[in-house]
Amino acid sequence: MSIKSSSVSIFDYTDYRRYLSDYYHTCKQINKYFSYRYFAKKAGINSIGLYKDVVEGRQNLGRTLIFKFSTAMGHTQKEAEYFENMVFFNESGTPEERGLFFERMMACQKIKSRMVDSTKYEYYNKWYYSAVRALVNIGKFGDDEKSYKKIAGILNPRIQPDEAKRALALLERLGFIGKNPEGVFVLQDTAITTGDLKPPTNVTLLNVINFQKEVMVLANESIDRFGIEHINLSTLTLGVSKAVVTAIKDELATVRNKIAMLAEKDGAADRVYQLNMQFFPMSDRNGKGGDDA
Repeated sequence: MSIKSSSVSIFDYTDYRRYLSDYYHTCKQINKYFSYRYFAKKAGINSIGLYKDVVEGRQNLGRTLIFKFSTAMGHTQKEAEYFENMVFFNESGTPEERGLFFERMMACQKIKSRMVDSTKYEYYNKWYYSAVRALVNIGKFGDDEKSYKKIAGILNPRIQPDEAKRALALLERLGFIGKNPEGVFVLQDTAITTGDLKPPTNVTLLNVINFQKEVMVLANESIDRFGIEHINLSTLTLGVSKAVVTAIKDELATVRNKIAMLAEKDGAADRVYQLNMQFFPMSDRNGKGGDDA
């Protein structure tokens, strides 16, 4: 018999020790008889204190223990795969290993996003292509003058109707949108992403960088265009090591995926928002010039 706590989703975690801690306390609240001894028995583990030792960092999990923990926790195949990679991600000794296992973790997530490949670089030529694509998900637009004018009037900053027409044609040609039997454009994928910007994979790097420059300008202008009550801006200046830079990038990727999942599940979307995430150096390494981070 497995122990299952549906209120703790493994996909919300990147730190397996924190996940185990929250899982234990949640199970304890649900079942007062739940204990380290109870879990050890279900997992077929001789040591009663092993669970606590793992949570508090005194013990790591090997493959055998990972399997026993997953079985006792009632993980599905995807959850077990995510758990295994999360353990390896946390215990990896090099950035390369961490990157590998993090990518495997993300592959287990239930995000229906499409990775934009190098043949579709045109998508990032204009900022409003992505905005029009997002509008298709929340409105009813066809291939007609009325729809072009409506899209042009909704976007802020405004675009011209002929630009809206070109955007729809491009999105349809690239396979990001299509027409339903009524002739209304619909999305082929709820979310899309460039992935990590590491040439030569994914989209052409230059186009993505130019796109990101454009939307950062829009972010700067949004304060005057919409007012502070409609936007969220925050800044944080940090002193970090190369290893922590890698960890922060991993955390940002996790947050990005969580936000994409929230948007994917939003059945009442009625506006388009742009989220930019910037994390960049403000000094040379050790103040001596050069940066190998």
